[in-house]
Amino acid sequence: MSTAPIPTPPARALIAEAHAQAEAAARAAAVTIRELTEPDDLGAVAEVFTRIWALEPGQSLMPTGLMRVMAYEGCYIAGVFDDKNGDRLIGAATAFLASDVEPRGGIHLHSHITGMLPEAEGRHAGFAVKLHQRAWALSRGLRRITWTFDPLVRANAYFNMAKLGADATAYLVDFYGDMPDGVNAGQGSDRLLMSWALDSARADAAANGTRIEPENEESLLSANKVLLSGIAPGMMPEPGPPSDSGGSLLCATPAAIQDLRREAPELARSWRFALRGALTEAMGRGYRITGFTRSGWYLLEHHEEDERR
Repeated sequence: MSTAPIPTPPARALIAEAHAQAEAAARAAAVTIRELTEPDDLGAVAEVFTRIWALEPGQSLMPTGLMRVMAYEGCYIAGVFDDKNGDRLIGAATAFLASDVEPRGGIHLHSHITGMLPEAEGRHAGFAVKLHQRAWALSRGLRRITWTFDPLVRANAYFNMAKLGADATAYLVDFYGDMPDGVNAGQGSDRLLMSWALDSARADAAANGTRIEPENEESLLSANKVLLSGIAPGMMPEPGPPSDSGGSLLCATPAAIQDLRREAPELARSWRFALRGALTEAMGRGYRITGFTRSGWYLLEHHEEDERR
């Protein structure tokens, strides 16, 4: 019987550096991040999630009892407290241990829910939380964190790929099924699966403030290497010309998808189906998503070409 190799624990120096990077990010955001285990604290986390996702009374993304068990069993439950305003809870993150279906490194951490109240906007508290999570995982011998996000949300795509240096590994169609919360209701639940190699050079550079941004956006636009266009506010998604010649491609995302969902839900749904079709078709032809530009384009590169680098 074959077994997956046991990964070597991360070096102490890497762990110490990760903690220092996380502490620096928290200071810059003027927040304190700490693990939570007690029912009252976890109840406050549940209330914060209810506010962020505009849930109806009686709905809950993460019930207090479930978080209590997760914390007791060693999973990651952390609160973000505002140093500027009386140590008030303004965000939280939850994550649990997971195992790969096919052995690619064994146990990793899956980050399930991370959310910030509007009071945290513009302070980079989300970045501080992810670095705290990275240091937490490395301290426990874990080298990878996964999570999912809505590929239509530009800010999250840029954050995950450019600011953290994480990789998009799969497009998951309607992953959660119908979602009744005030953010996702009626819009489907397609997600990109992210994988963050915590001890990679990309992750370390990102933790030190380096943005991992594509450099060939203008040349690809000039050559019309575009899967899907319509990047300006209010535009319909428009498929680009067929491309079977390999090379890199760009794929647009909608501007302000949250506004579209409120003001033009049919246009928002058009973007859902257009982006789903463009990305899944390209990934089925051997392309992988390798980056995201500040202006809102996914960069895709052909897998074979990427391997030759």
